[in-house]
Amino acid sequence: MTAWLAAEPADDPAADLDALRAHVRELRGAVRSADEYLDCLTQLDWRARDIAERFRARLLNAPLPLGPELRQPVEGLVDALLDLAAGFQLGLEDVRGRWFGAPRAERGALTERALRLSGEAYLFACMIGAQPPTGFWLQVYALFGLAELFGGGAEGEGAAALAAASRILAVAALQPESLTGRELVWVHDYLENAEADGRVGRVRSAPESSLYWMDPARDEAPVAASRRGSGGAPGLFYFNSDALAQAVADRLEWLELRIAQAEVLGLERDVELLDSEHSGLPAGLTPVEVLSLLRRMHERWNAPPYRESPRQHQEYTVQVCAGLRAIWELFQRGEQHARIAEWMVYNESPGGYAIISVSGVSGVLSAGMVLALRPHAGKPWSLCIVRWIRSDDAEQVELGLQVIAQGGEAATVGFRGGDVKTMTPALVLPPLPGVRHGPAILVQTGSYTSRRFVLISDGGRLYVAQGRVTSLDMQTANIELLQYEIDPYPL
Repeated sequence: MTAWLAAEPADDPAADLDALRAHVRELRGAVRSADEYLDCLTQLDWRARDIAERFRARLLNAPLPLGPELRQPVEGLVDALLDLAAGFQLGLEDVRGRWFGAPRAERGALTERALRLSGEAYLFACMIGAQPPTGFWLQVYALFGLAELFGGGAEGEGAAALAAASRILAVAALQPESLTGRELVWVHDYLENAEADGRVGRVRSAPESSLYWMDPARDEAPVAASRRGSGGAPGLFYFNSDALAQAVADRLEWLELRIAQAEVLGLERDVELLDSEHSGLPAGLTPVEVLSLLRRMHERWNAPPYRESPRQHQEYTVQVCAGLRAIWELFQRGEQHARIAEWMVYNESPGGYAIISVSGVSGVLSAGMVLALRPHAGKPWSLCIVRWIRSDDAEQVELGLQVIAQGGEAATVGFRGGDVKTMTPALVLPPLPGVRHGPAILVQTGSYTSRRFVLISDGGRLYVAQGRVTSLDMQTANIELLQYEIDPYPL
């Protein structure tokens, strides 16, 4: 092991991963004491960080579902990170009786390492669309308990460990299956340097709207108190994301002001807007993408959404066309060359569906993209947004869909201040009763640069109009949904 750690990392991180897993397996029987065991784990932890960083770069823009050539090594990485975390937990429990004679800071540091490794494993599971392995939450809650034994708070030995715990819970509260890989990594980096952490402990804290509870005896993710009560069971952990929401609100206000100033001065809304030592925002996304993500982070940390209508189990096949460009071509040119696949609905509600692939998946799938769905040929299309995506293996994908329109038509738009020589493909959506009173356009994220735009439609006859955006109803990593009206005073 010592020779491997001293050597340069392999060019292929998968080779280093295989070696790491082998050393972790062999370690327990090769050392004579818990102290030596923990020291060896600490050395392996540094190599694990390097391996994780290289895999993260590979996953940033990888579409789901992942092929087995990438998915299998990442699953192995998740297991290796959790094995290391479990090793730290085991070593800490072995020396638990000697804690009073051990350096106090060391206990917290080792527990923090274990929780950080668990957080990395959770990040990678989310990036490939998978649920964390069985036993993950039990292991995390056991580490919470170790951190709690020597106290949290600003001065406690467990403060860093509880901060690492807070980061895991903060990601879980964001519904990570609804985020892209790039967004997940950005959130991870943001939380690493955030000015505020969520509150983790045994005390139930206000406000209730941002409170989560966890049963350390159950292998379940945190549950929002607004969705399901805990029933007053003893021994629960609590997490409150209110402080995180407030910090995000401050960053959101700062960025909105920066973008508004750039528009007044006629500057491009590019990455230079974020080049500030006072922004508190990591690199990796454009300002428009960051704006969209911060809004969703604030919404979910401030008051997690809950289902208003129950879903009913169903089982019937549907036709699906995925992606803004593919749907635009379908509506513009007809179905002869459209990319239409067969999926199965397994539950539905008045506002959406959950569907699963039945004949393999072709093309790119991503949380926040638009998708058209219909029961069979001849029926009208429903347009939906992919709210979440799960992929427990390379051959199967599940999608959660929110209906945003019944039908639509293809058009092109050019926003004032943009490059009208390259008009942007758009979908024109009719009003949706109970949701949206006016018509809307759906465009690629980053297209919306001003309230006024020119719309051109050729649905049987040429139609040209000037529109005015009345509200930005939705913004994801992939699309912007803009409610509009025909401008009565065109320029």
